[in-house]
Amino acid sequence: MSEKVVELTEEQIEAKDVKKAAKLNKITERLLGYKMRELQADDIFKIVEMANKLDVTDLITEFLAKKDAAKIQGQKAQGLAVIAGKSDEAQKESLTDQIKSIQEDISAQSFDLVGKAAKYILSHSSEIQIELNSFLADLTGKTTEEIGKTPLVTYALLVKSFFSKPELREVFELLS
Repeated sequence: MSEKVVELTEEQIEAKDVKKAAKLNKITERLLGYKMRELQADDIFKIVEMANKLDVTDLITEFLAKKDAAKIQGQKAQGLAVIAGKSDEAQKESLTDQIKSIQEDISAQSFDLVGKAAKYILSHSSEIQIELNSFLADLTGKTTEEIGKTPLVTYALLVKSFFSKPELREVFELLS
């Protein structure tokens, strides 16, 4: 992706880093002891089985469409960054604002879709509870019973973490 053209003060950068670290610490604390392994070839069968039970074809299609739109927006931001590098200060500021807006939009779309997928799975989890808990147990090295007794917020983070895995996105792209 393109480099950010937006110049932040040291104080803004430090505040941003502190906020990011605090968020990561909260998530890390919640997920302490729950590290997911990389997805493997045999996992595809479990994923497809759960996807079929939940009928999430539309959700996957939406994900792929938004990914394509985000790629186009990312390319536009890269083009604007090149133009901004050759522009006067007034034009550079306007282009920088446009780039920042595009980057925020891409980030919001990604977060929204991962959240939507996790929410959908959790709201339909009774249909796949056994399979999902078994799969999360396999991914984390825990037992199904341990996963079933996981605090709710941690469980939701595990589901969200699963849907955020880059290799899962790649598999969906290959299967579409």
